[in-house]
Amino acid sequence: LIQPLVSPLGGKFADQYSRKHVLFITRIIEATSFLLLAIFINSNISPLWSIGLMSLFVGLSGGINAPSWKNMLVDILGLENISKGNALTELINGIVNSIIPTLAALLLTIFTVSQLFWSLPIVSYFSGLLIFFMVIKMPPQKTLENTEDSSISDSIKYVFKNDKLRPVIILGASLILWGITQPLIPIYCRDFLNLDGTGYSLMTTIFFIGNMFGSIVLIVFGSKLSTGKLLSFYMVMYATFSYLFFNFTNVFLSGLSLFMSGAFISIWNANVFNLIQTISDEKYMGRVVSFFFTMFVLIGLGFILGGFLGDIIGINLTILISCLVVIILHIAIIVSSKQYRELKLQ
Repeated sequence: LIQPLVSPLGGKFADQYSRKHVLFITRIIEATSFLLLAIFINSNISPLWSIGLMSLFVGLSGGINAPSWKNMLVDILGLENISKGNALTELINGIVNSIIPTLAALLLTIFTVSQLFWSLPIVSYFSGLLIFFMVIKMPPQKTLENTEDSSISDSIKYVFKNDKLRPVIILGASLILWGITQPLIPIYCRDFLNLDGTGYSLMTTIFFIGNMFGSIVLIVFGSKLSTGKLLSFYMVMYATFSYLFFNFTNVFLSGLSLFMSGAFISIWNANVFNLIQTISDEKYMGRVVSFFFTMFVLIGLGFILGGFLGDIIGINLTILISCLVVIILHIAIIVSSKQYRELKLQ
């Protein structure tokens, strides 16, 4: 919850200061937080409090660096190649997320849980080193005029006055559906698909393989897939396949539904960034991107809401209502906004 809430501040930094420097400094803060956490855990110094405190610093650094990292793709690739850049980012995320469960299980056969905490600062400092080389090699970021005089409140007004940006940011609320499904998937796998922990891990991997497939589709077709109406189509398809997953009792069909939902949410997510970064004026880009990152707080709320409603009204009804609400939101935006219907990657 911390990371998306501080993202607007990170967006302001991304507009005012060198993005590569913001990214490097926050990555070092993150790595140092992981190092302190590993020390506290392995020294048995208030483990619960240590995790909570260090997670706060990691969340703060992550929220501040996210807009700079996303918009550095524009600095490196240019707006004409940003669709492939965002698709490649989604592909890498899918690869990493599909490997992590298997890798973690393997490492736990070699190391204890406490020892594995040392891997966090090692990986973070290594990525910080790579960013350091990027800081040296990349040319200076363009100086943006009047950015220092433009506050977060000014950029909020800019977004809501912009008929193209406003509906895209509002539809970021769709992310709550992804959050709602997450606490319910392991329960459904156990109680309805009769899968154990290994089976659930495989289902999770299938979802991320779907992410990878969606990213490859984006890389192949590029900006042709970035329009307002298609953006809503991707989310409607994600909602449809999510609903189907929770209604199949056949493992194969459930796995296929999860794969397709992973593909469509990956395409949707990348195209939201494509449209936001293309439509935004350069001096507002960091803050506008950060507003979409702020919507990620709804994922955390979705976790809570999904678990609560799943216990009260049942899994199937919870998913049905959630999917219908998201679909109705998209239909309302399509019907009410001509600019959104005509929206496409410039």
